[in-house]
Amino acid sequence: MTSSSSLYALFTACVITCVYLLIFRPRKDAETLKPRDATPLLLLLVSIAGLYVELVLIRWMGTEVRIFAYVQNLVLIACFLGFGVGCFQSDKPGTLMPVLDGLVVLTLIVSLPSPVWQTFMLHLSNLLSLSADAALWGDHMVVYTPMQYAGYFAMAVVVVAALLWVIAASMMPLGRWIGYCFDHSKNITRTYSVNLVGSLIGTWVLVVLAALSMPPAVWVTLAFLVILAATPKSKKNWGVGLLFLLPVLIMIQATSVRTTWSPYQKLTLTPINNESEYLIETNNAGYMTISNTQPAFLKRHPGIEKAYRDTAYDSPFRFANPKPDVLIVGAGAGNDASAALRAGASHVDAVEIDPVIYDLGKRLHPDKPYQSAKVDVIINDARNFLRRSDKKYDAIIFGLLDSHTEVSGYTNIRVDNYVYTKEAFEQARRLLKPDGILALKFEVRKPWEWIGQRFYRTLTDVFDGRKPLVYAPKTAGNMWSGTVYLESNSDKLWQRAKQPDLKKLIADNPPLFTPEVANAPESSTDDWPYPYHRGRTIPQTYLTVSALLLVIAFFMVRKTFDVRERQTWVMFLLGAGFMLMETQLVSRLSLYFGTTWIVNSIAISAVLLVLVLANVYLETGKRPDMRKPAYIVLILSLIANYFVPWERMPFAPWVVGLILSAAFAVSILMAGVIFTTSLQKAEKKSGALGANVMGAVLGGLSQNLSFVIGLKALLPLAAVCYAASAIIAKPKGR
Repeated sequence: MTSSSSLYALFTACVITCVYLLIFRPRKDAETLKPRDATPLLLLLVSIAGLYVELVLIRWMGTEVRIFAYVQNLVLIACFLGFGVGCFQSDKPGTLMPVLDGLVVLTLIVSLPSPVWQTFMLHLSNLLSLSADAALWGDHMVVYTPMQYAGYFAMAVVVVAALLWVIAASMMPLGRWIGYCFDHSKNITRTYSVNLVGSLIGTWVLVVLAALSMPPAVWVTLAFLVILAATPKSKKNWGVGLLFLLPVLIMIQATSVRTTWSPYQKLTLTPINNESEYLIETNNAGYMTISNTQPAFLKRHPGIEKAYRDTAYDSPFRFANPKPDVLIVGAGAGNDASAALRAGASHVDAVEIDPVIYDLGKRLHPDKPYQSAKVDVIINDARNFLRRSDKKYDAIIFGLLDSHTEVSGYTNIRVDNYVYTKEAFEQARRLLKPDGILALKFEVRKPWEWIGQRFYRTLTDVFDGRKPLVYAPKTAGNMWSGTVYLESNSDKLWQRAKQPDLKKLIADNPPLFTPEVANAPESSTDDWPYPYHRGRTIPQTYLTVSALLLVIAFFMVRKTFDVRERQTWVMFLLGAGFMLMETQLVSRLSLYFGTTWIVNSIAISAVLLVLVLANVYLETGKRPDMRKPAYIVLILSLIANYFVPWERMPFAPWVVGLILSAAFAVSILMAGVIFTTSLQKAEKKSGALGANVMGAVLGGLSQNLSFVIGLKALLPLAAVCYAASAIIAKPKGR
């Protein structure tokens, strides 16, 4: 924070502007729907808009507000909250124009072109964390005086609360209109199917934009156009909407200089000097550099020429066999591949999940490693490659993988979480030649030294008690450093480490932490894939923002959520159970098919299609009430999924993934039959839908329990929710 007075002034201006736009701006656009307006076409358009705006908010807020990059399902939950509240208010559907108001306010908060304000926004995660129990990456801990901390903490709480409230408020009009269409439907099953198809279209609209690397200006413009297309045709709405769009685009573009968007994240490219070196930031935080080691450059910089062989990039190869066959997971823009080639590698397999980062490296890296005939680039998830490959390597290099991006808005798992589990390192060990080495590089920082101890313990366990060599080499020029761990199946590694130059390298560069197993945090696993969490607790940052969301939810629903109505609780529990089940589905499938964006998009799409299939089944002929057998099959399938040891099946990963997908498809199909049948029997369809979505809010917040009990345990929790729903739904006297 550089200027407290400027920050407070900007903060006050933001608050005043938000209040003006959302409360005091004169509203002459309060037209309302009529029953004849509730056509399938209108529902389709609003459903497309609803899912599309939701995904835009998840992706956009996750890149611009760092705390939402690590607690990304909170944006999803806030969207659900607003949508659910809107369903409860469907008797007065009003207009969709407040959605545009919300987008304007969110743009003002996250894209205000002020360095002071942007710095404050970057520090939100630290300000909301009262201890160092989780590494919310990107910055060192900032030390404040008690008075400074109290002031900044209060401001951070207000800003995050405002963001969550505006996100929820932006979704409320969409919930009102969809609820209205449900209430005036002559065939609720077909109406729900139209809603699902619209959601599917909305999903893939953003998927296509992500594939084309379109920026937020395009996402938001399309959101405005979809909302305006769904509203009654009037010059006033289009005029106001396009007038609002102009300042939004100006503010977005003002903070998007030198920015490229990949399917995963926001990438900002900044030249470091005139020597073809660059800084790549992701989601407004430093991520990696493109470094120059060309002979002419090194000749001009003798200090770097002398030191680069001791960096985290080059030094691991000094412990490897000559002319090694190398695997790099998390290859980035090419620094590791360049180091491997400098070490005389005979071949390099470079695995990188982000195609845009690879493209930047291919075009801009002065060493041109990705143009070498010795380098094969694989655009894939690192864990997926480790699981599927059978090739043996002399050296396996885990690059500086620390991720700023979630797997999906439906889960709090980062893209790299499954790369740092005990099972991942076991799979990497399987790919080593008898005397090959594994090198893990990770940026261990204060006050999160415990992460370094965790990796030390994990590698020791994976390699049967062999304690890894650990050192933390210094930076050379713009070649960033990190703590290096070296492991092997052979004693040759430790014999080489006794050579005077290598022994000196290790002795002169001790790590920040004490290398020991006894006091190290437990290893992360595929069931508890949280390397950035110190222990099995819910980090205080998550607790803080979850508490904020619960307070907002209380004030939003206290007058509309009918706790006395039995059907309310039936639908509420169905929503909670489904959200827990869907979270587990996305997490599990990413293990077998990869954490790539396209895999997760297909997974969510498959869920929607299975729900449509359930509706088709209910629509074909006169079906009896199938809820009782569906509940039984659903609960048994969830319990079976929990107990089946999928990871031990003696099949190829893709085969196990397909079997797992089929098992979850049965659960989702039964859940769809139960939900649609319950919706058919509900007196007020919009209220039932709203209660279901509010249950999804609870299910989303309950995901935080996986930080304590693990991911698989969410399945029994989902089964409990469905069992409770079945008990409450049972007619009295039976």
